[in-house]
Order: sequence, then structure tokens, then C-alpha cells
Amino acid sequence: MKQIKVTPVFFILLLALTACKKEKKDDEIIIESENSASYFQEKLNNIELMDSLSKRVIEHGDTKAYFEIQSIYNIAEQRQTSALYYALIMANKYHYNQAYYDVYYILNSPKVDNKTREMANEYLKKYKKEK
Repeated sequence: MKQIKVTPVFFILLLALTACKKEKKDDEIIIESENSASYFQEKLNNIELMDSLSKRVIEHGDTKAYFEIQSIYNIAEQRQTSALYYALIMANKYHYNQAYYDVYYILNSPKVDNKTREMANEYLKKYKKEK
């Protein structure tokens, strides 16, 4: 039986390839992280997409479009107040239970006045009632 000799050059080459491959995976993770950070910003800047999602929410009560709009505004702008308009439409026009909670959550800020806090609590009651 013939033995395979592992020379130091072969061993170093194998080690270098493994290290390069691992380094490349780390680079891929960084690139994916950068892309995911800008992914929702690109969607927000896509007027055609945003118009389409808006129309689907307003005219048809499309819950998938609503969820996407919520995600885009929450992540791209890192604030929820921009999504309040759509939450109010989905809650008031289509009685979508998640939207009741979203309205409550958006309006329930320590900085709001008593009247707004009362309105937020009304939406929380509707959310609990529909559950």
C-alpha cells in the first residue's frame, strides 16, 4: 500500500486556503450587514414601491402591505410616527387588530398630552376587545 506524504508545503498551502476561505466568510457577513442596514432605506426611497404599498393599504386593507410599510418606516427612519397614518387607516377603516395596538404604541409616549394619551388608551381597549 502506497502512503501519501504530506509535505510541509502542502500543509502550508492547505492552511492558507482554509484561512482565506474563513476570512472571506467574515467579509460576506460584513457586506450582508451593510446591505441589510440600507435595505429598508432603499425601499423608503423607492417611490413606486411606497405608492403601491400605500394604495394596497388604503384601498384594500392589505395586511402584508401594512406590515411592510410599518417595517420600512420603523427601520429606515427608526421612528414609528411616520407609520401612524397607515395604522389609523387599518384600525379605523378595516378594524385590523394589530393596527389598534400600533396606534396605541405610537401615541403612548411620555411626552404626549392627556388628550392624546386618552386616545391611545381607547385604541388599546379596542385592541384588547378584538383579541
